[in-house]
Amino acid sequence: MRKIFVILLLISCIGFFVQGSFIKDADAKTFSEHKPAGKAGLVAASVVSSAVYLPFKAAYAVLGGVSSGLTYAVTMAKEAETANRIAVKAFTGDWYIHPNILTGSEELNFSGPDDKTP
Repeated sequence: MRKIFVILLLISCIGFFVQGSFIKDADAKTFSEHKPAGKAGLVAASVVSSAVYLPFKAAYAVLGGVSSGLTYAVTMAKEAETANRIAVKAFTGDWYIHPNILTGSEELNFSGPDDKTP
């Protein structure tokens, strides 16, 4: 049973990292355009890949929260804006992998909104 779990975990990790390496020129269907069997498969794949993804996102959020708090404390609130940007990038973004991400209709947003200033 443990070997099966490890094999499934490795397959889902490989699939997760391989999906981002392909060019997105293909016209893939969105989640809503799939038939019920396809939707069920996408939801199952989403649950499995989210189970692998969530600990990494949680660790990123915890480290971002600690970094934000330390930035605020060490600078004695003079860099509150910087601390806020760190916290926003750490806590926002996708916390699970939606089936549309698996179909290529949407992109995975790991670290929240981009901080683009003109």
